Amino acid sequence: MGRFEPTGKIDVPGLEHSVAELPWGVLRGALGPSDGTAGALSNVPSALAVLRHAPLYATHPEEIDEAFEVLERHAIRHRLLYPVAVTIAPFLFDFMRRRSPLSSRIADVIAEYAAAAGTLEDRLRDRLFQLIADHGPEIMDWFGVHERALAALAIHVEAIRPAYLARLAAATTISPFALLALTELGEAPGRTELLALELLDDTRVPDIARAAAAAFLSLEASELTVALRERIDAALTPAMPAALANLVTRLWVPTIARPVVAPKLHDAEVVFAGERLVLVRAGSRSVTLPWHNAPVHKGDVIQVGITAHGQPKLALINEPDGRVKIIDF
Repeated sequence: MGRFEPTGKIDVPGLEHSVAELPWGVLRGALGPSDGTAGALSNVPSALAVLRHAPLYATHPEEIDEAFEVLERHAIRHRLLYPVAVTIAPFLFDFMRRRSPLSSRIADVIAEYAAAAGTLEDRLRDRLFQLIADHGPEIMDWFGVHERALAALAIHVEAIRPAYLARLAAATTISPFALLALTELGEAPGRTELLALELLDDTRVPDIARAAAAAFLSLEASELTVALRERIDAALTPAMPAALANLVTRLWVPTIARPVVAPKLHDAEVVFAGERLVLVRAGSRSVTLPWHNAPVHKGDVIQVGITAHGQPKLALINEPDGRVKIIDF
């Protein structure tokens, strides 16, 4: 595939649309014309031919990667979708129907196009959304297989949403992708809340799955008790919002709302007090407080509120007149 001259006639038997006869030279992408005249990474027909015959390229994974690079960097770039993507999409659905060994990656490309469709002209956006809606029954077959892409399509394409929610309402298990999608949609169909609670408390599953359940429950739980808030907070460690965002990167930005949980107070001895921070020892651990010009000195004992993740939230100090002053970090 890695050639820089314009693409000639390519025979791709069985495709409902002819790759060779489409005017790729006038279909614009990020790099210009899509016929290869702007370089190998603009050669859309050649990329589609590689993906159509993926088994033949199994021993040449670099060719497959280059084909996907065309679809992911020429048809879309910096989350800006180009008109050629609307022409590419029918071919991708055709590959999905043929159960391509690259189906998961192809489904993600379709979902990425849908996520960025708002950057197209209205008529092109509507055409792409209509194409996706027309493939609704096929897309529902992705349930349990291509969960990431399916969840993204349910978020971005309203026509897909009712069938997706109906499938989730009848489901006996739920994926992290579905939980994050439901958080965006503000929905909790069927037993999803119960399934999320089970996932939250299951220490055998990956931490990222428990964090997705926590993110869902923090916004969609029917009752946020103090105990549930604490369990959600424990699962949403400081690193988890970024990890969840990475889980669905390029498809959507998940909404993560950490519940308010009162920190536990600890007696802490001041070890160091500087102009910008204070270092204290609370039991067996050292904690750094972002406290500018703190009115404390080495050896003072104060109370510090610390979260379940070891982060300082507040400090309590006694004023000379007996009042207690709260410093919120």
